[in-house]
Amino acid sequence: MICAPTTLAIGIRRQGSNRPVAEAQTHDALTQVLIANDGEVLARLRLSAAEAARVCNVTPRQLIYWTKKGLVKPSTDGDHDYDVFAMEKVIRIRQALEKGHSLEKAAQLVQREIGTLQAEAKRLEEMAPDALEDELRARLERLETRINELRRALPASLTIARLRKAVAVLARLDAQGALENSQANGDSAKAVALRLGRAIDELELLLREVQPVGA
Repeated sequence: MICAPTTLAIGIRRQGSNRPVAEAQTHDALTQVLIANDGEVLARLRLSAAEAARVCNVTPRQLIYWTKKGLVKPSTDGDHDYDVFAMEKVIRIRQALEKGHSLEKAAQLVQREIGTLQAEAKRLEEMAPDALEDELRARLERLETRINELRRALPASLTIARLRKAVAVLARLDAQGALENSQANGDSAKAVALRLGRAIDELELLLREVQPVGA
């Protein structure tokens, strides 16, 4: 969540899906070209409760209730709007609820996930350049392996909906640029590492979905 494309980013891009087809395709293509800047845009984003609820696919009443319970906090800017981190948490809680967890359990699971992401971001921040380059290379190799496994599984096992989801993940990786053409240094390299980690997690979930029961 910290620097990777988020479920929130996907939700925002889906707003306005009723545009004419040609315009939508042009917008989607431009989105892929400009995706490198999505972190900066999202970091500055602030939405009202009603707007945030719509993006996160919850009701305003739910969002306000979760806020009053302390499960979600508005941005710290003093305007009581919701920033990207709050909305990401809302989306993750909603997804956990959809899996059958209680609200309290969902909030606990999400807090644990976010804590893991924060720890990973801190670990990368403290890495020396050489160690970071090795980390990037290892993640790329792992990602390529998982992509190949996923591609082998696609024809026989994936439904159309899952196929589209997998293609979207791969397209986003392509839009972010090939790792071997990027320089592994500074903040950009750390952002790439976080993006790769998130992409690997998404592909792992897809692979589990297509594996036969008992495999």
